[in-house]
Amino acid sequence: MTSFIFVLFIGLIIRLFLVGNPGFIADISFWKSWSLAAVDHGIVWTTFNTNINYPPGFIYVLYVMGKIYSFLGNPHDYNAYWLENNFAFLLASKSIAIVSDIIISCIIYWFFSQKEKLKQLGMLDLTVLIPNRRKPINESSLGNVSSFEFRVSSFIGKHLPLFLASAFYLNPIVIIDSALWGQVESFGILFTIIAILLIFYRRPVLAVAIFTVGTLMKLQNIIYIPLFFLFIARYYDIKTLIKCLASGVFTFFLINLPFVLSNNMNQVIYLLTVNSDYFPWLSLNAHNLWWIVAGAQGMQITDRITVLGIINAKTLGLLIFSSFYLLSTILIYFKPSFRNFLLSLTFSIFAFFLFSTQSHERYSYPVIVFLIFLYPFVDNLLSKANRQSNPLLSERKHLFFQILYLLLTISFFFNIHTGLILNYPTNGIFFLTKITTPVLTIVNSYALIFLFIALLPFIFSQISKSFLFIPVIFLTSALTFLHWSYLSSGKVSLTSFNPIVTKQDFGILQTDMSTNSSAGWKKWSRLSSNYFFYRKGFGVHANSYLVFDINRKFSRFATDLGVDTEADTPASVVFKIY
Repeated sequence: MTSFIFVLFIGLIIRLFLVGNPGFIADISFWKSWSLAAVDHGIVWTTFNTNINYPPGFIYVLYVMGKIYSFLGNPHDYNAYWLENNFAFLLASKSIAIVSDIIISCIIYWFFSQKEKLKQLGMLDLTVLIPNRRKPINESSLGNVSSFEFRVSSFIGKHLPLFLASAFYLNPIVIIDSALWGQVESFGILFTIIAILLIFYRRPVLAVAIFTVGTLMKLQNIIYIPLFFLFIARYYDIKTLIKCLASGVFTFFLINLPFVLSNNMNQVIYLLTVNSDYFPWLSLNAHNLWWIVAGAQGMQITDRITVLGIINAKTLGLLIFSSFYLLSTILIYFKPSFRNFLLSLTFSIFAFFLFSTQSHERYSYPVIVFLIFLYPFVDNLLSKANRQSNPLLSERKHLFFQILYLLLTISFFFNIHTGLILNYPTNGIFFLTKITTPVLTIVNSYALIFLFIALLPFIFSQISKSFLFIPVIFLTSALTFLHWSYLSSGKVSLTSFNPIVTKQDFGILQTDMSTNSSAGWKKWSRLSSNYFFYRKGFGVHANSYLVFDINRKFSRFATDLGVDTEADTPASVVFKIY
């Protein structure tokens, strides 16, 4: 325990040293604006009168930020408040994530000190296969493995709680995100970690309630929802699943109670969906497949470009991600265990980071956290026969996992640091900023895809490799279905494409619905002119300008044009094909 407290102290000193760095200035500025609004005017008012695009639960966090700052300074002294190097606000805003770092570290240390519980969950004693250092090692029986490997594993096995807690708390990714950048990834994943552990401490209803709170605080947690409920159904039973669903719904409305009481639940739906196309780019600085496609210019190319047949990049990315996500669900369905639940969560968020467009560099953060919880169960990712017949296979698997984790840490850290310095070059680490080039970021993208593939053996150590055909069939079927009109008749409605450029004087472009439908679901109505209804088409407000990328796949264009001006002014439509 003394060593752990020392680690916490060292990590805290490092974080406090970095707090004064302005970090990602735009994010900190948003925290200032939104937290001030939340404290002065309340949660509901903030959603209507600021440009906030975070889920409603996060406004509670902003409120706490604002309250902390009010003890350190006057938020209405605008000259001081809006200084980029306002240390008091940097401390107030970054303290949320720093405290979360400490809590997660304590949870890791506590959880991996529970030896009996870990045995129940299937963890093997990491020191069982380690020979006595004082005795000579029989090389003929051990094979080509050095005694150093055994000493490393022996140390880790004997000091597992300290080792894993330190691996998280002193991880440069964790430090740069909370203390330098000023983001709150650790706060969001804190709820997920607590929920996971509660499931295995036989508290699934409470687990889902806490998980729901976390999702409303940090929307990226929404990715895990299907996996969470599928696992509960398989690990417990349908009756427990129904109770958990009720718990989630109740918690959802409880957290959003201010909106319920003010009859503004529409605003909650808006906040939960506004980010679906908020940044319509190939990559938001995430070193992934689309960063490679964009030639390291991910935030300068729209994800609406057509990249395969008549499918745009966003759709293709979602299909690839969904295919790997399906593999995660198969793993949980057939082998519902603690290790496989963690493995499926890791695999799914990693796939989302790598293959979805509009992915932030920080979406990789949960991977390094889940892998820490997964590490002690590496032995269980081997068959029992292999463990007994070749104990060194277990040793090598641990070493492989450690190297994999180290390489992921380096790559993810480089990616997050690059995202910071591309926007604020002076706020990063000097020598790393100097060596960062577009070519190096693309190399890092390839490296991360390779490391993702390196996780597949862990998946297929639990389920048959034949299951790989299911995601392949899903992807092939989805691509065929989306191309069916084109393949069967050579004709495709223009509404099948998302415009790469959209401009109009008022409202939002509507596809296959009237212009007024942009006012919300209560105003949804069919497309029509003064005389005819149309099944397909665009509802736009003049003056409008749309550009489509049809990928040179067509030779003819035809339209049955209907224009409903809803005014006395005549309207016209001009098509230009080039």
